[in-house]
Amino acid sequence: MTQQELQALKAKVDADDPAAMFLYAEAVRAANPAEYEKYIVLAAQLGEPHAAELLGDKYHELGDMERAMQFYRTGAKGGLLDCSVKLALLKLDFDEYAATRELEELAESGVQSACAALAAYYKSKGNRKEYNFWRSLLK
Repeated sequence: MTQQELQALKAKVDADDPAAMFLYAEAVRAANPAEYEKYIVLAAQLGEPHAAELLGDKYHELGDMERAMQFYRTGAKGGLLDCSVKLALLKLDFDEYAATRELEELAESGVQSACAALAAYYKSKGNRKEYNFWRSLLK
């Protein structure tokens, strides 16, 4: 990215454009990790779905499921189907029936990560028939 392009992007960031904040954060990631973190958080809080997914993943790794779910919801509302899958996977712990139905709907609509999640879920439950079915949809 040229200096001119970076300045133009920074102008959009200063105008509170969440998509620009995400792109800017990615552009400065290696050079300035603190700036990266700042703008990823701001972009996610303003509804940028890719930034929200990144933060959801971060909080999930840290074990903060409440915050992870919050950011996955933002990503799902922004149209990221993988965030919907991740949200349903977190719901398995407290509402197994609803979560499996959500995953099945996503898988039936062609979301590969939902098929993989269902295959893993049914394998862990020892249900080989369901495991094989959802696994077959991955191919």
